[in-house]
Amino acid sequence: MTKRQNQEERSHQTQTRVTQATIECILAKGIRATSTVDVARQAGVSRGALVHHYPSKTLLMQAALEDLLNREVESVREMAIGVSEGRMNFDSLLKALHEHFKGDMYMVTLEFLTNARTDPDIMSALVPLAARFNDSLEKIWEQLVSSSEHTSHQNRVALNATLCMMRGMGAQSIWRDDPELYRDMLIFWKETLLKLGFSASDSTRSEPA
Repeated sequence: MTKRQNQEERSHQTQTRVTQATIECILAKGIRATSTVDVARQAGVSRGALVHHYPSKTLLMQAALEDLLNREVESVREMAIGVSEGRMNFDSLLKALHEHFKGDMYMVTLEFLTNARTDPDIMSALVPLAARFNDSLEKIWEQLVSSSEHTSHQNRVALNATLCMMRGMGAQSIWRDDPELYRDMLIFWKETLLKLGFSASDSTRSEPA
């Protein structure tokens, strides 16, 4: 391994530690209360090393958001593989989406959404990354519910209605811990989609719970 490769590897490792530490700090304290000093301490690096890679807090927050959503996109790709191999069906996709939108990922993105309303820098970083994330979900949805009964637009509307419900459930979980209610809401929405004709394709079809 050359000296240049060693330097690049160390740089990548530092960036990975810093972005993960940023996500952890945001989850614990929120974006506004998180400082570069907090992140450097959490990552176990000097503030100078942090600033070398991310000269401003805005750039640091953008990098953290990109890292977070990139990992989610990779997770979505794994879901797509599960669909193509018959290991994931309509039921399991909805459950997986519910898990996505009640976990740490959503809580951190909720922080970004809240701050994006008044911070144009956060907004400019959020929009393209969120669009790419949603596009990945739409491709999985199209593959899973593909049929001649609905147009691509109808499939897209059904997916985005589902995502809006998932986001609402995730937000409500902050102040209301009621797993049985959320389970019943998920079953209700799944049955609603099934009644509207949205179900898994023939190769992955399953009955509602």
